[in-house]
Amino acid sequence: MVPHPSTMHNEQQLPGNAVAWLACAGVSLLANAWGILSISAKQKKWKPLEFLLCSLAGTHILSTAIPITTYAVVQLRRWHSGYEWNEGLCKVFVSTFYTLTLVTCFSVTSLSYHRMWMVRWPVNYRLSNTRKQAVHTVMGIWMVSFILSTLPAVGWHDTTERFYARDCRFVVTEIGLGFGVCFLLLIGGSMAVGAVCIGIAVFHTVLGRHGPDASNSRFHVPSIVVEDAQGKRRSSIDGSESVKTSLQITYLITVIVLIYDILLGFPVLVVSAASLRSDTSSEWMVLCLLWCSLAQSLLLPLFLWACDRYRANPRAVCEKCRTVLANDDEDEESSLEGAVAVAGELVYDRPYEYGCAAEVLVLDPIATRDFSVLEQSLPPVSPARTEPGDRMQYLQVPPLRRFSHDETDLWTSGQVARSPGPAVPPPRRYMCSLSLFHYSEYLVTAINNPRSLSLDSFLLNHSFEYNLAALSSWVEFTLEKLLLPEMKQITWLSTVGLLMVIFGDCLRKAAMLTAGSNFNHIVQNEKSDTHTLVTSGVYGWFRHPSYVGWFYWSIGTQVLLCNPICVVGYTLASWRFFRERIEEEEITLIHFFGEEYLEYKRKVPSGLPFIKGVKVEL
Repeated sequence: MVPHPSTMHNEQQLPGNAVAWLACAGVSLLANAWGILSISAKQKKWKPLEFLLCSLAGTHILSTAIPITTYAVVQLRRWHSGYEWNEGLCKVFVSTFYTLTLVTCFSVTSLSYHRMWMVRWPVNYRLSNTRKQAVHTVMGIWMVSFILSTLPAVGWHDTTERFYARDCRFVVTEIGLGFGVCFLLLIGGSMAVGAVCIGIAVFHTVLGRHGPDASNSRFHVPSIVVEDAQGKRRSSIDGSESVKTSLQITYLITVIVLIYDILLGFPVLVVSAASLRSDTSSEWMVLCLLWCSLAQSLLLPLFLWACDRYRANPRAVCEKCRTVLANDDEDEESSLEGAVAVAGELVYDRPYEYGCAAEVLVLDPIATRDFSVLEQSLPPVSPARTEPGDRMQYLQVPPLRRFSHDETDLWTSGQVARSPGPAVPPPRRYMCSLSLFHYSEYLVTAINNPRSLSLDSFLLNHSFEYNLAALSSWVEFTLEKLLLPEMKQITWLSTVGLLMVIFGDCLRKAAMLTAGSNFNHIVQNEKSDTHTLVTSGVYGWFRHPSYVGWFYWSIGTQVLLCNPICVVGYTLASWRFFRERIEEEEITLIHFFGEEYLEYKRKVPSGLPFIKGVKVEL
């Protein structure tokens, strides 16, 4: 590919804009941080919409603090001292820029979807665990965006020249047609879905509040509070918003979607399509992407400030900061959508029957339904009471029923539920740890030693014994879960296993990054010109830190699952494997480095218990 004469690496305009980028990035960082604190100060409990708004503001903080600031600083250094991009820095910049762009795109779409759901189906929205769904949505957005955006960095290139070969060219045409088309489809599809959702939300908000059906009771949902016999509030469901609040929030989300489409989505589509069509990356494309990203990140805090619901005075924000720093526990309600008197639809065998009198909604089943059949041996529910002049519906819960409304077993069994186990079940922790381990093996190899990169770098086909060991751990966990479920409820032991997994994986990746191109998954029999003996960093602690990390990671996965048989089996099998592997590898290292390695071997232990490595007699 022959670069255009007015290529994006012009030495005049880009450094000239760098100072302005840094200034705007600083203002954006402070403004979005203030927006997050303002929302927190105004809202006593986190709701899905507020959580998504803060997530979007946090994404803007990361976008301005990492990729934009990095690009501006490098441009200034190039202008003043002749500094040039290196491969690693360019890969990090490209991955973070596209990751945060996709996260912003999907977050705005999620905002519009939640608002549509809230105004179109208000009862269903409040009975669903929307806070948990919002958290899972954000986690999924970050995971998908990160995986897609790291593809260029880990080796997927369909261009004649790598984007980091000369300077750092991040317009999609420089990265490849495949990634460019995929990126365009994701951005375009997200914009379309967001526009449709917010259009439906605006329609139902405006016409539902001011149209001929404004008095219809379907728009009025009561606040429901669950209390115990002593009158202490256990959880609640929020009621309908006021007309003013509903319009304000809908208009706020609408403006955010429009600003995103105008200042980020549409410019990204135009720049990407133009670069792919012309097969060039001009300077105006870089300026357009960076300035549009900064502009939309600066406007979000202004719109939050314009909304009365989220505008907090400086005193309230300072008080919130003090509370956060002091780690004070606020007496907040235990649930957001929560507990509808009993685990949602499990309580009622038919939909809500409700009527409206003077805009006070009365849930007929709460006052008339007998719960004794559903609860079997549990104490009966006290009759519902309605406070005079209060629009909240109250349901009293006996003392024995002071459990989280999410414990559905309470309503489906005849006994009081046992205390819950870990917040995240061990199998989920295990699968996340296993996936992260193998994916990071490939990612770190791509960064350190791309020439040796292949599908084998995932280590999924490590050996038959490795796959058999994984299968045996799953079988043991399943059988013990069915026969001895109490064994899988040892929270502290599962937490210890998780800490072992984190420690082992971090130690191994630190060893790989420290060794750089000297690290290889296959023991090398021939010394190359680039081979050096690494004795710094974690290699100053152990001779084989990557094996130490893998050893404790493998044992930690079984402690995490509370598998006693596999803990013993994994310990013995891993110890034997690494003993043989270390002896084989040290013979090669002595052949490569001779007396230098022998001296290093005498000073630094192997790191694994009772493994001293190959014995050398001089």
